[in-house]
Amino acid sequence: MSSKILVVGHRNPDNDSIAAAVGYAHLKNALAARDGESDAVEYVPARLGPLPVESAWILEQNDIAEPVLIENVNPVERDGEEVKQQVILVDHNEIGQAAPGIENADVVEIIDHHRIADVTTANPILFLNLPIGSTATIVTLQFRQTGIELPDSIARVLLSAILTDTVIMKSPTCTQVDVDQVNFLANKLGIDAVEYGMDIFRTRGGEDKMPINKLVEADSKEFKVSDDVTVLIAQRETVDLPMVMAREAEIREHMKKLVEEGGYEFALLLVTDILAEGSQFIVEGDASRVNRVFDIECCEGGNWMPGVLSRKKQVAAPILAS
Repeated sequence: MSSKILVVGHRNPDNDSIAAAVGYAHLKNALAARDGESDAVEYVPARLGPLPVESAWILEQNDIAEPVLIENVNPVERDGEEVKQQVILVDHNEIGQAAPGIENADVVEIIDHHRIADVTTANPILFLNLPIGSTATIVTLQFRQTGIELPDSIARVLLSAILTDTVIMKSPTCTQVDVDQVNFLANKLGIDAVEYGMDIFRTRGGEDKMPINKLVEADSKEFKVSDDVTVLIAQRETVDLPMVMAREAEIREHMKKLVEEGGYEFALLLVTDILAEGSQFIVEGDASRVNRVFDIECCEGGNWMPGVLSRKKQVAAPILAS
């Protein structure tokens, strides 16, 4: 019986987290087959929450199975013995964003593009962390560097993730490496990358009727500022900012609940307008840190932040440094 290694992204998965798990698992299985190890090991793409709407659409369009939904990475039974679950982390390396049980799992690789945080390992591993716009970019590079054939279906999935994570190459996190991989994938597929990106963002829609917890929490991450301060930063990328802001009262009530239940200093939602290239800040809890870091006064109606598109680089980084 082959050993199963889970390839899994962060909690509250976004499209990059899903695409990286799907793409990297495919790559690793192809490498195992090339090296004659496919009978010994199987790489399984996994997720820690509901599929983003765009991810579900892309996977269905390309006839790709959804990553398996898991609740934890606790030890598993094999041949009558309890052994550590082997895991490859993609799109994160932070315990607070990882699967429950990660402290007792065997992390064998990490593929990421975020800050280096607090996941530790007993042995040396492949830790590939690049300061670029998307983990899917790294996975694409790995296909090209290893010479493994990249199926069109996987190429579409990876392209979609680079475009969503870089906001169609508008985000300040987007690098020339990301642009080069977008061009490579789009040329391979014979499609216009910008049009494809807009089609993907339009699949999100339905924000007037979406459950408020999904609207606020679907792409949310905890960040530990210090030993006793944790904050929640969420992002909703949209092509219809007025529709989202029409639900501000509901959003704020739900965020107050999150702050109370999670013990956060504050919860911040970036409602990012892809077309206008900026974000509306909605903050609940103690907003003093946000006010100080961004030199604003958080208020009802939100605060428009022109040019702010990246949670990682433009919001989380200065808050963590405060």
